[in-house]
Amino acid sequence: MNKSINTHDIVIIGGGLAATFFALNCKRSNPDLKICIIENSEVFPMKIGESLVDMTALFVEKMGLSHLLQGHVKKSGIRFLFNESNSENPHDQCEFASPTFVGHIHSYHLNRQKFDQDLLDEVATLGVEILRPAKIIDLKASVFYNQIHVETAQDILKLSSKWVVDASGRARFVPKFLNWKDKKINLHTEAIMAHFTGIADQKIWDTSNNSFWDEYAISPRKFSTTHFMRENKWWWIIRLNDELTSIGVVLNSQAIQIENPVAFFQNELNTDPQMRQLVSGAKIGEIRHIEKLPYVSEQLYSKGIALIGESGAFIDPLISPGLELIGQQSLWLSQLICQNVHSDIWSDKNWKHYERQFMKSYECRLKIYESAYPLMGSFDIFSAWLMQGNVLYFGKLVFPSVMFSNRIRKPLQFNFLERLAFNYFRARYQGIYDKRKRNPNRKRPKGLIRYSGVRVPKDWRFPFIPLVLMGKALMAYLRIELKH
Repeated sequence: MNKSINTHDIVIIGGGLAATFFALNCKRSNPDLKICIIENSEVFPMKIGESLVDMTALFVEKMGLSHLLQGHVKKSGIRFLFNESNSENPHDQCEFASPTFVGHIHSYHLNRQKFDQDLLDEVATLGVEILRPAKIIDLKASVFYNQIHVETAQDILKLSSKWVVDASGRARFVPKFLNWKDKKINLHTEAIMAHFTGIADQKIWDTSNNSFWDEYAISPRKFSTTHFMRENKWWWIIRLNDELTSIGVVLNSQAIQIENPVAFFQNELNTDPQMRQLVSGAKIGEIRHIEKLPYVSEQLYSKGIALIGESGAFIDPLISPGLELIGQQSLWLSQLICQNVHSDIWSDKNWKHYERQFMKSYECRLKIYESAYPLMGSFDIFSAWLMQGNVLYFGKLVFPSVMFSNRIRKPLQFNFLERLAFNYFRARYQGIYDKRKRNPNRKRPKGLIRYSGVRVPKDWRFPFIPLVLMGKALMAYLRIELKH
């Protein structure tokens, strides 16, 4: 084998979406940057993160990448189905529905294997060097100078760079190699997933026909991101095309403890009434288990090294925030690193501000999801929880980002009053939920449907939608209080 030395401004570990978003922003800011991506796999795997949320779709559009979405399924909305009575009849399920209407934003279901590859091809056309498949043998890191030894099929390469950006995802190369610690967090979840072909027809396992959805949503319900909500766990159903469907379960591992993930997954598919109807006759692919879903690194950077995406943190896939945070991180990091590469400027204040913004956002989202899992079995309580989340998410993030392009950079956080309100509602909902559990004979709801009120229209209604969402959230809360 030959040995050679290559000098770069930035070396990126990993070639997935976090790597390419970052590289695209850097190249568009400074086309002369020498960037190298090291990707271990020959073919990208299927993975969690197949449903775009509104902010991620907006980010992709503003990056000029909408053409890459054309081969993917347009997401028709998001649905949450509840079966509190454990009924065999799918029409007994209650539903919280949020159809997607024509407006400013359209989301997608992504075949991540294809989308990640298309993004990597996109950055290659901008002059980014791609080493693939390639394995890192050694990393020697010092202040603004890194040496990376890489083994490819043909060579052992010695790379040097001012910056290393770890976009290796859950492999988390830098935190493991340099022994960076994680924060202690109170969210404990795990996931089991597989891809299926030939799932059952919608009418076999779904609720009754929804004429409102069929008339006004941009596409049929089968292309929504569908959730089956259960006690301390939830299922996702994401159709990637007419044949292939991603199905997975995420569970609270403190409340539900499993020994054999594959056996647990198969048993749940056979015993849950709606899941059994859904996968009857379907062909199942490889079953994957992710034992520890959430984590947050204690640090996101040092001088010459930065983490982006899942190498630094992952929270929860319930409302799919991962790609959104990656997009926002790529904007911050590309600006800070390009500035340093170009002029050797280092501002402790700016870097600490960057880390503080995202740590606060992770903390905010962790609290949101910590409050969610104990409430998942209840249709009205969890729906009210979702409605309050819509007020925060759309009011603070989506609508401002549509109006002001620079607002898309700012990750979601609580202010002081929002934190007080959140703590109050969290305690109140949990108290009511616990009280209900002590009454096993209470009447459980069947066949109800409620709508989120979410839309991002292009007409005169646009500025009034946040008020509509606030009104719906308040009414949902008052309905619950009136019952108790």
